[in-house]
Amino acid sequence: MKKILFVLLVVLNATVYAKPMVIVSILPQKTFVEKIAKEKVDVTLMVKPGNSPHSYEPKSSQMISISKADVYFSIGIEFEKTWLDRFKSQNKKLRFVNISDSVAKIAMTESHNEQVHHHETGHHHKGVDPHTWTSPKNVKIMAKSIYRILVQIDPTNEKFYKSNLDDFIKEIEETDNKIKYTLQDIKVNSKFMVFHPSWGYFANEYNLTQIAVEVEGKKPKAKEMIMIINEAREENVKVIFTQPEFSDKSAQIIAKEANVSVKKISPLNPDWSKNLINMAKAIANK
Repeated sequence: MKKILFVLLVVLNATVYAKPMVIVSILPQKTFVEKIAKEKVDVTLMVKPGNSPHSYEPKSSQMISISKADVYFSIGIEFEKTWLDRFKSQNKKLRFVNISDSVAKIAMTESHNEQVHHHETGHHHKGVDPHTWTSPKNVKIMAKSIYRILVQIDPTNEKFYKSNLDDFIKEIEETDNKIKYTLQDIKVNSKFMVFHPSWGYFANEYNLTQIAVEVEGKKPKAKEMIMIINEAREENVKVIFTQPEFSDKSAQIIAKEANVSVKKISPLNPDWSKNLINMAKAIANK
């Protein structure tokens, strides 16, 4: 009898103290959740490092995690459009929260040739830029959203989460100050060139302009390449940013012709703070 009671107590304790299970789409979100929750939650990442969030397909082990999870923090990336409904059917109790809902969205940057085409035809096909987390101001909004939900699913640890949120907010503000300091000698609306237009919110926050080479997954044609090379020369562009998740062949050609360097930097880097500071340093040529 004692043995049965002991087993029951172990099972009950395991149930009571089971950690909330959280799913996130991309690496920076995992960092944000862990900054606030530390070891109090289990976090499963969907888009594994080195993969494109535009075309990722979850593994079967990730689908098992979905079936056990308490909350899915989405962020508005392309992969979610295809998969969130499937995840909902996998786990009817799973709560979905888009942490970018309160972020003021901006339109996707157009490439040079698109701007010319739209000017000639009057047509615009711009969607919303999903890369909301490249701005410290937005990260602050998302951190508060994560905190709010964690407290709802795990109220016993509210003070712990609040203390960590406060520390994280300070870190975000320090990051912002470092970026402003790094960019202090840069002219307003200074231009930097990106292959994949992932840095719109960063540009927006720090009064910069990103020139996009590729938009909506399309590589520039030969005629467009010449226009981009000329633009890089005219605008005195020093660097083209590419992403490890995408091919950078076109960027390498442009860089060679326009005599600029190519720098690989991923907005999906888990060390979001250092990553944004490095971006600012590269733009400021420091």
